Amino acid sequence: MIHAIQNNEKITPDHKNLLILFGGTITIEKDGNIGAVPSRKYLFFDEAFEIIAASPFIEGYVVKIGKDELEKFPDVKEGLSGVESYFDIRDVENPEDKKSKIRSLLEAENNSHLVESYTHILWSEIIRDFKNSLQKKSVVEQFSELIDQNIEKNYCAGTYAEMMDIPLKKLIKEVKSSEHKTPCNFITQKVIEKAKYKLLTTDDTSQAIAYQFGFDDPYYFIKYFKRNTGLTPIQFRAQHSVEE
Repeated sequence: MIHAIQNNEKITPDHKNLLILFGGTITIEKDGNIGAVPSRKYLFFDEAFEIIAASPFIEGYVVKIGKDELEKFPDVKEGLSGVESYFDIRDVENPEDKKSKIRSLLEAENNSHLVESYTHILWSEIIRDFKNSLQKKSVVEQFSELIDQNIEKNYCAGTYAEMMDIPLKKLIKEVKSSEHKTPCNFITQKVIEKAKYKLLTTDDTSQAIAYQFGFDDPYYFIKYFKRNTGLTPIQFRAQHSVEE
């Protein structure tokens, strides 16, 4: 069973329950406790809660499995036995792939066999991702993944520290120790690498690429790119086209 979540909605759990959020941010209230669920996160839940606030656009779903359905998925049942903490917010791995599976599930709503198959596939992948997330990643690994997931938002190091729930000083110390650069330089490096990839593999203009990486001013992006590469985006693309 699956449905798209909405603002001001009360969510009532079934046997096993998953909330997966692809876009926007929601604020939930459970037993008087209030918490935020950011974009590209998921959580398992076992108690009713209410969505009391949401960003203007949200794209999220609740996927439930009853007892009878779960008996058909022994691998999922076994995997869920390892979930000790509900309402524990985790990163959605490969969000576009998960979104595709959600769409397939919605489109198959009148075909019980397909619904069962797609539900099994989705839950199996989520359980696998959950198990992988239990293996603690280093601060730098978490930082790098968050940049990749939010590259289009042009966040600063302080925002990433807040998302990781660690002091900015700790993030600075860990990145300097591991990468021998500041978190800001680390972010810049990843943005430049991805911008170069866009320039070499797409026909997108500098302006389009600037917007894709969260730059409101395309001319600032051009200066930013040149400051870090010695070339403007157009010069970089032209130079590598000639080399090829």
